[in-house]
Amino acid sequence: MTEPRTSVIALVLTTSLLAGCGAAPPQVKEAEPLPVEVVAAHARGTAGAVSAVGRVVHRREMTLAFRVPGTLARLDADIGDRVQHGQILAQLDARDLAARAAQAEGDVRRAERALARYAALNETGAVARARYEDEQTALDQARAAYRGAAFDRDSARLSAPASGVVLERIAQAGETLAAGQGVLRIADTASPLLVRVPVPEGQLERVRPGAPARLAIDGRSVVGTVSRIGAQVDPRTGTGEVEVRLTDTRGLVSGMTGTVEIDAAPPAGEGLAAIPAEAVLEARGGRAALFLLDRQAQRARRRAVRFAGFSGEEALVAGLPPGAQVITSGAGFVADGQRVRVTGSAR
Repeated sequence: MTEPRTSVIALVLTTSLLAGCGAAPPQVKEAEPLPVEVVAAHARGTAGAVSAVGRVVHRREMTLAFRVPGTLARLDADIGDRVQHGQILAQLDARDLAARAAQAEGDVRRAERALARYAALNETGAVARARYEDEQTALDQARAAYRGAAFDRDSARLSAPASGVVLERIAQAGETLAAGQGVLRIADTASPLLVRVPVPEGQLERVRPGAPARLAIDGRSVVGTVSRIGAQVDPRTGTGEVEVRLTDTRGLVSGMTGTVEIDAAPPAGEGLAAIPAEAVLEARGGRAALFLLDRQAQRARRRAVRFAGFSGEEALVAGLPPGAQVITSGAGFVADGQRVRVTGSAR
């Protein structure tokens, strides 16, 4: 029973001898500093711009569809065609719908004749009053069924709800369509052209009705103002829709896209700083991250900031300390706390 104890004593003596000889545990060599460039964040005052790609549209654009299913027999409109209010644009093969309407009309005639017979009998007391009232109810039901069948028959024609232009032809003659399936998309040309801009939810609160805006499109700049701000955010994209009314729409047509800058308020209670866009990491909604230079330790320090959008090639952020040195070139490769070596300024 003494052998294990002897081994332990030997291990202790060996460790003591090594310590007495000055042996030190091996040390892991830190990686070489990562070369980076930095830039000093500069204040942008109390205003900033929300920038996003917007789409030119008419205020009223509609996708037309049949309310009943069927086979598309005729389609008399194509992209670019001018149409008038009430003009018939497409028709379904309505033979079955016409047959149902004719049958329902026959049921009405039959119910009318039956009621006329019972009305004469009711006047002489030869039939119970309740039976006469049942025939009256049957006639009312037959007339309602006919109105529904006639409405379905008439719904086999698709007419223009407003005068305008055809933007898109979605279906083709010969296709079998479900109820509500799109056939044509048209624009009401009496409604104004404007720009719809998807604004990230984190910046939506900074946009105000009447705020000045600029649309850069087709090599020119068109000024406008914010006319409407959407009341909800699309859960798929995380954006809310903002409408910008333009002062000059010459040369613009529905479907064109351009970059929109909207003058907006800064995040509540904070001023804005402008930094190169390449320094911003993981921007999502109203939050973003970047790396600052810790000059004393020559290390990168990750910092969360509030993201207020882009202005040209700069990003607008809030929450930086005074005199912050932001890492630009190399920011995508550096880790929090990593040693860095400044090779120059990005400006």
